[in-house]
Amino acid sequence: MPIFAKKFAPKLVPPRVRRLNIGCPPPAEDIDDFRTITLNLVDRQLCFIDGIWMNGLQPTATGGLPSATGGPIGNASAHSTDDMLRMRRRIKTLEQENNLLQVKLDVLVDLLTENVIELHEVKNQ
Repeated sequence: MPIFAKKFAPKLVPPRVRRLNIGCPPPAEDIDDFRTITLNLVDRQLCFIDGIWMNGLQPTATGGLPSATGGPIGNASAHSTDDMLRMRRRIKTLEQENNLLQVKLDVLVDLLTENVIELHEVKNQ
């Protein structure tokens, strides 16, 4: 008997060829139908877009900007409110990106000035 023999060798499990639920048919639903969440209330329709609930908006089939649905006359103010919310959110992200780029620019300018000073010191010696 060898000294370094394997004491534990698990058996290989054969791959499953059949489904466990033989009597159940495979799901035929389209997953994309569940990506859009809409909530119909008495006087308005809410749609969950980009992590927030919007009034009476539904995303387009191409996944672009949402389009307005044909609704009551008061729905126009809801669309403008939702557009304002979306624009404020976009402005906030752009301001954060701008601040980050400003900091990066400041760091690069500081590094450049240090290198120029060192270069002038080396030339003067």
